[in-house]
Amino acid sequence: MASAHGVSCHSFRTNSGDTEHYIAIATPAQLSLARQIDALGQRYAAVRQTLRLPPDSAVFRRLYVSDALNQAAMVRDSSLYREPLDSPVAVSMVQQPLLSGAKVAMLAYHVDSATPLCKARAPSCDLLLHRGDLRHLWSTQLCTSTTAAPNSAAEQPRDIFKRLIGAVQAQGGTLADNCVRSWIYVKDMDVFYQDMVAARTVLVQQHGLTRDTHYLPSTGIEDACGHQCDVVLMDTYSISIIGLATEQVSYECL
Repeated sequence: MASAHGVSCHSFRTNSGDTEHYIAIATPAQLSLARQIDALGQRYAAVRQTLRLPPDSAVFRRLYVSDALNQAAMVRDSSLYREPLDSPVAVSMVQQPLLSGAKVAMLAYHVDSATPLCKARAPSCDLLLHRGDLRHLWSTQLCTSTTAAPNSAAEQPRDIFKRLIGAVQAQGGTLADNCVRSWIYVKDMDVFYQDMVAARTVLVQQHGLTRDTHYLPSTGIEDACGHQCDVVLMDTYSISIIGLATEQVSYECL
């Protein structure tokens, strides 16, 4: 599906016969936040109808906002953030001002399967998706929710990774073997980025991730979440090893 009316979609058919859809939706910049959220919901509903996606096909949504502290409450109250009780979705919200000047945009990931997706909330509150013999763990909005002003960004990554490691271990995996991808957002890169990198490097090395093995594929970019004193926010994607062979995963240095 080509880009049209603020909507872009890329679809891929897997060997199992499922079709994965990556949908990006923008909104008119001149509208108020409330009207942009409404427009986003309408365009999202329209593209799902065009692709004939059932409601439970949604796996992941990331909402981009221009001012998280002031916009988070309204976004969280929308259907884009909320989820049906019987069909959980991994939802993330990050502050990343858009080039268009709009206040909100969204990236969504759907899986169109001949059989209903088996989704549930893991004990860690992350999204657990069963596909065949694999368990896919989507961890979003990993932050400390602290109310204390940080002196550095060193302590927050340790707390966040501790939560992630616990969630992966609960599914029978490890950080080194099962965490496939991470997105790390840092408030004020010039001030906090080096502390975050130093803390992350020590932590991943403790869990067997070194230049002699592999590094955790990661994006680090300036951003913010809806909590004033959080300087680090993270989303991750992990696959539990049940039927996943080592040779199915490769790592390259770019």
